[in-house]
Amino acid sequence: MQTTTMEKEEFLRLEFKREGANYRLQLLFATDERGIVYRVTSVLFANNWNILGASIRSLENGQIEDEFLIHHSSNAELNETELQKLKTEMQQLFREEISIASYMIKKGKMANNNPKDPHAKISFKNEDNQDLTKLRIQTKDRSGLLCNIARMLYLECMDILSVQANTKGSEVDDLFEIKSESGHRLDESMQVRLVRNLKNIL
Repeated sequence: MQTTTMEKEEFLRLEFKREGANYRLQLLFATDERGIVYRVTSVLFANNWNILGASIRSLENGQIEDEFLIHHSSNAELNETELQKLKTEMQQLFREEISIASYMIKKGKMANNNPKDPHAKISFKNEDNQDLTKLRIQTKDRSGLLCNIARMLYLECMDILSVQANTKGSEVDDLFEIKSESGHRLDESMQVRLVRNLKNIL
């Protein structure tokens, strides 16, 4: 699975390959857009695809490459028909043909009844030479976790620059590079607010 240059009229390209019982899904976006992670993880969660790992990066040509290691909750196969379904639903969200809230209600995925993890760890790191903040979240894995985190960051007007999501057994260790709405790293008051809101969903 190789990254290729997109045609001018394309906005989103999806490719996949099988890795044992899992699938590596690659998404290539023609341009960056706020809420990419939230929209993509919403569609995967709504279609019962569990995210085992994720990597998101900006390419030199301005395109955005997302890669997810996924596994279906009922062991269903990822094929061209399912891939087209995922692409269609993602395009509907990006084109705002339907709101994310309405989409999730339609898919029966609004409720978040998973038990909280009282031992979840949240930490921040600001590098002196970088105008961004590294957010690390260590907690118990559960269905829709990355989607819920992305949603909260989106609602808090945080720009997700990159994600490195890793799942080992029942534990997740996710590292986000984020900026504030103003394009700067997070100050202490912003970090305190994020910790409070993250604790409500972890």
